[in-house]
Amino acid sequence: MSNGLYQRLECDCGAVCLLACGAPLGSAVNPAGEPVTLWPREAVQVGEGVEELDSRAGDAGGDVQSCRRCGEVMLIEHDEADVIVLYWAPDDEKVAPVAASLRETLEALGYRFASKDNG
Repeated sequence: MSNGLYQRLECDCGAVCLLACGAPLGSAVNPAGEPVTLWPREAVQVGEGVEELDSRAGDAGGDVQSCRRCGEVMLIEHDEADVIVLYWAPDDEKVAPVAASLRETLEALGYRFASKDNG
């Protein structure tokens, strides 16, 4: 749900709320084939329910944060790429292609992009 300069995402049970400010870095398909949006680390904050987040190492790398109550994965942090992966995209904005300088690192982590000649 969009409200100006930020996006808000809640888990299925409403215990955890994330806020993403500004524009995403781009979109991709994760190693499991699901569409995701990539954000700068500093753009994503936990708005509510930080105590409800459970952290574990992801199968494809990164630190997976999910809700303890409903189990929904809220975000994946990739330190090596300095990005946060979210399973949603802004409602009102077209997401730009991921910059070529970041694409190689993300491809090594298993993410795929629509076209290599964009960005």
